[in-house]
Amino acid sequence: MASTFHSRKDLVKLLELAQLCIKASSNKDDVDQVVALARSIIPFSALIVCLDNTHALNLSESRQLINYGYSEEWIELYFQRSFQHQDPVLLQSQCQDQAFTWQDSYGHGRQATAEFHALSRDFLGSNGLACAANGRGHKGSTLISMVLPDSLPAEEYVGALDYLVPHLHEIFNRPGELNRCSLMAPDISRRELEVLQWAKEGKSNWDISHILSISERTVKFHFGNIFRKLDVINRSQAIAKAMHYGVLTF
Repeated sequence: MASTFHSRKDLVKLLELAQLCIKASSNKDDVDQVVALARSIIPFSALIVCLDNTHALNLSESRQLINYGYSEEWIELYFQRSFQHQDPVLLQSQCQDQAFTWQDSYGHGRQATAEFHALSRDFLGSNGLACAANGRGHKGSTLISMVLPDSLPAEEYVGALDYLVPHLHEIFNRPGELNRCSLMAPDISRRELEVLQWAKEGKSNWDISHILSISERTVKFHFGNIFRKLDVINRSQAIAKAMHYGVLTF
């Protein structure tokens, strides 16, 4: 680690944060607590978490983001103008699994337009850090990007972020409202979930219609919506996919 983290106090804080990450669920209160402690180690002014279910992060919509201080106007512009296809920080994170400064990524960002650089500088400044964790198998990917005050040398905090990101990444694979699969789940209504829950219990359309006091035709209508939203063709696939997204529990 860089010299900033050679003191016993800083190292103890890093270990404390790692332990907190190990115990944390993906519920917002737990994540908020982790981010607050991280700020005491790396004094960022804003931080954003980008999540995906795939091995290499593919950022396509705002629901993949957990935002701590980034301008909402910037986020809206970012997707309106498809800046994810030219953002040097995002592009570098897709091919590098170690922490880096934003300035390092700008040297490789040949695709970035003058408009992107100007707007990014206006909304965020140009001093920051980023690090991605790309999980194996079905564990998805996570990018942490943070804005640092201009007075802080970003390179001195690279080691700390590199150490922390794998721990932060695992939090979003655990149960909770910010679980990466849950965030990416289709918008299934309360009634559709009730129908799916009873289907998981092995109930027929007739059974479900009597349990919920609705017609069999309505049950079939709900299943049609469920299949369409989950992009499946039968009940078994719907149940499996809903459980994968975390919207249906065991």
